[in-house]
Amino acid sequence: MFQFIVLLFSSSLLLVSLNVYAANQSLSPKTYQALNDIQTLLTEEKFSEVEEGLNDLEENLNPGFGLALTYQIHAQLFLSQEDNNNALIYFNKALDLEAMKAVQAVSLATNVAQLYLSDSKIAEAISVLKVRIEAAEKEKPNSTSAMAFITLGSAYQLKQNFEKAIVWLQQGISRAKEPRENWLQMLMAAHFQLKEYKEAIQVLDQLIVINEQKEEYWLQQASLNQMLNKPVDALKVLQLAYVRNVLVKEDGLIILVQLLITEGAPERAGRILLQLIEQDKIELNDENWKLLASAWLQSRERKKAVDAFLKAAEYSYQQAKASAVESEINKNKVAAAKLYYRSAQLQFDESDFSGAISSFNKARELGLTSKKVGLSLLMQGNAYYELEDYVNAKVYFSRALKEASSTNSARAWLDYMQQLELFD
Repeated sequence: MFQFIVLLFSSSLLLVSLNVYAANQSLSPKTYQALNDIQTLLTEEKFSEVEEGLNDLEENLNPGFGLALTYQIHAQLFLSQEDNNNALIYFNKALDLEAMKAVQAVSLATNVAQLYLSDSKIAEAISVLKVRIEAAEKEKPNSTSAMAFITLGSAYQLKQNFEKAIVWLQQGISRAKEPRENWLQMLMAAHFQLKEYKEAIQVLDQLIVINEQKEEYWLQQASLNQMLNKPVDALKVLQLAYVRNVLVKEDGLIILVQLLITEGAPERAGRILLQLIEQDKIELNDENWKLLASAWLQSRERKKAVDAFLKAAEYSYQQAKASAVESEINKNKVAAAKLYYRSAQLQFDESDFSGAISSFNKARELGLTSKKVGLSLLMQGNAYYELEDYVNAKVYFSRALKEASSTNSARAWLDYMQQLELFD
């Protein structure tokens, strides 16, 4: 679930630690100097000399604070050689001596826990660190570093105990002047797993402040608002991301357009979607053309809607021609037929009768369903009638007469035209 980077003790940090330890606990000048010399050798990567010096100290020192520090440096030696197993052994030996104050031991335990986590030993990580944090806080409240809490929270996260993960992660984040991005990511994920969407949104607010250019945070926040049935808030998030040029993935852009349509701004949705299509920022497919047509329809831009439907139909038809799989050919032909039919209806409503005739013909050629065939013939006859092409009007009314779905209407039209001829 998460990758953990083991925090290695640097020589400079260890030197500072030795100074602190010497000031606060019993460490003879001879031992202190020996440890400092060994530390210098470790910095210079003279590992054999370091090993020799550590072995000598470990043979001669009595159990206590000096030996604990010796074990700690020995663990660091193994870490420098990428031998985590032996490093763990010596870190634990240092802890087992119980020679350090609790506030000192917790830092060591944090590194031990991280090593356990890197080896997927979650229970061991929790066991070694939790008691050390509690002891340190009892010894000196608010003395424990943020990293100790974060490490323990990470362990519970890996264990999928998200309630406890949140408790420890929140404490770690609160103790840091500038919480790290991945800490907040873990906290957000834990809230999400518990379906605490409001809390997850609040954490995403912090993540966006830290890394505004990360599109994923905006999309996640919009998605969570939708899950809370707050489409207006989701739209606000995506519109802000769009204005700031953060929203670039097609999925997010399409969601923005869909929300604009459903939340009463279809004209703006149409303008944005058309611009995205013209700039090749989204895929040219029938679904996106249909979405554009829907935006234009709802904004009462019917002629623009017709253009979008025709482009969607043409796209589906071209897909059918390009496909070598029979099922895909039929699927795309049917899709194109439906789109041409919808275009024809709109063209008819807009008194574009010639356009409607062309679209109805294409719809039937591509496999319009039987029920719609009758209505398309009837409307095409009507279109010819409006164009005063009465010969073709009769032809198509007669064809519509043979379709069950349009028989009665076709007969009424033919009777009407016959009556007109009698009057003429």
